[in-house]
Amino acid sequence: MATMNAQCSQSGHTLVQSLLGMGLCSGVLMVAFAVFAWVQASHTHMRLQADLHTRLNTVMGVLRERVQRAGAPALLFNSQSQAALATTDVPVTGSDKQLGLLHLRSLTPADCQGHQASSEDWLRDDFKRSTKHEFSCKDSLRDNTSYQALVDGIQRVHFRYAQALPGTPPLLQWRSAAQVTDWQAVRGLEVCVENQTQASLQAPLSAACAASNSLEKAVAWRGVASLMHHP
Repeated sequence: MATMNAQCSQSGHTLVQSLLGMGLCSGVLMVAFAVFAWVQASHTHMRLQADLHTRLNTVMGVLRERVQRAGAPALLFNSQSQAALATTDVPVTGSDKQLGLLHLRSLTPADCQGHQASSEDWLRDDFKRSTKHEFSCKDSLRDNTSYQALVDGIQRVHFRYAQALPGTPPLLQWRSAAQVTDWQAVRGLEVCVENQTQASLQAPLSAACAASNSLEKAVAWRGVASLMHHP
């Protein structure tokens, strides 16, 4: 009799309870996998954003540093110990897609690539975007030089120039390279760097560097650099 009562008191899960438990477990697993996928996607998104900003910021930093040094005069002494300043009248020239900056090598011994092997008194940084979407430069006054990439993944680079107009005080007007009438009067430049983002990167869109060549999905940064040593 005791054995029969013990058997009657034993109970298990019904089929409905088992299915409900399995459904709850499946739901928990699905939520866990969804959270994991979201974390992975967020990490990838942040990494792509950081990489994009690093590339654009590097271009801006290099250009700003080189523009501010362009045309700096050097104090020289002749054989009679007479002092004179070595200067250039036109430290900056260029086009809408290419920029040239002139430096005295005694003040700026390394070119935009970091090379110092030259006997020339001057060096000229030439910046442009290559056909491989690389922001590149070289010293065009040094023999046997070629463009080398500084930053990759650059879709477009566009320059504008601030020209000082006659008057007291002089007024500055932003102009394209074709509109510049006196390169000696250029006092600064604006650079626009455009990068085509990956489809997975939902970055805020910016106005394109050139309205006629706007990209379907692009991020553009604009920066201004002034010539600290204009004539």
